[in-house]
Amino acid sequence: MSDIDNLVRAIDPAPHAPDQGPGARELRAAIMATQARPHRAVRRLPWRAGAIGLAAAAAATAVFLGQVTLTASPSPTVTPGGTVLSGTSILLAAAAKAQAAPEGAYWHLKQLYVGSAGPYGQNGNTYRLETSYLSETWVAKDGRGWIGRRQLAARPLDVEAWRRDGSPTEWEMGKDGGVYSTSPGEGTLTRLKGEQKLYWSAMPLTLKEIEALPADPEALKKRAAEAIRSDQDFAGSVEDGLPPTLASLLYELPASPQVRSAAYQALATLPAVRVEGRTTDPQGRPGVSVTFPIQQGRPTQGRLIIDPDTSKVLTFEVTGGMPEVKNRVNMVLESGWTNTRPSPPSAE
Repeated sequence: MSDIDNLVRAIDPAPHAPDQGPGARELRAAIMATQARPHRAVRRLPWRAGAIGLAAAAAATAVFLGQVTLTASPSPTVTPGGTVLSGTSILLAAAAKAQAAPEGAYWHLKQLYVGSAGPYGQNGNTYRLETSYLSETWVAKDGRGWIGRRQLAARPLDVEAWRRDGSPTEWEMGKDGGVYSTSPGEGTLTRLKGEQKLYWSAMPLTLKEIEALPADPEALKKRAAEAIRSDQDFAGSVEDGLPPTLASLLYELPASPQVRSAAYQALATLPAVRVEGRTTDPQGRPGVSVTFPIQQGRPTQGRLIIDPDTSKVLTFEVTGGMPEVKNRVNMVLESGWTNTRPSPPSAE
């Protein structure tokens, strides 16, 4: 029996059971709709990625109150039977779709990061650059680790100002050294020393410790609170940090399907989390937008784009706030176990 069947039975255990109320009927309709809908053909992308602590990007969160609902443009999402799906239903349906992934020799996370830099230029001819890089991380089951990185070509966001500046092809990165260029850099691969741990917020965990995370939503939230408190640089409350910390379990860490399911269920209970509607990510992949504020005192927002057919995270975005984090996007191009050996990221 599938995870979806189990969840449907928990909501409606018998065909002739007494009516359990509109919430149960809505959730059952949502889950049955996802079960009946055939999978879309998703365009496979080149393997590119990297590791960055999603929770580390969160400074603090302002709690949004109100009903968590799914509203799509131009109209709400409905099931074939006409039931309007709430955000809670979508998240719980995604929890039911958190299936086991194939095993492999390495935990492999591949992401494409897109951001901006600048301003550059002078005498009024100033402009910013769109910058991007590929990053990959591998962790073997015995704790060995590797990091691969490749800087991609930068492009000016204001082409006319760039031309008036003399059309330069390289720009200094600043205090970190290096340059941005209109040509892609070479891919690198670095073997890391010692047994590697993966960070959940600021809490370092071994693969075995990640496997032992609780699969109960409430217990998982308590464990997430411990991870948040371990971050001495985090300025917000535990409630502020819960959405990004739970979200990181959906793709950054090799959590079990049961733990990923619990993370979705826990997110569905948080008032700051809102399911906004259907959308596409920068690669054109269709998904559902899930948002939460991540910066106290600033209009900064985090957004996950989730494929509801697979429960996989496609993209994480940070918008607003300080210039260095404005419109930062990291696209998850692969997350899971693999037998492919570590190698420098290619330009494909």
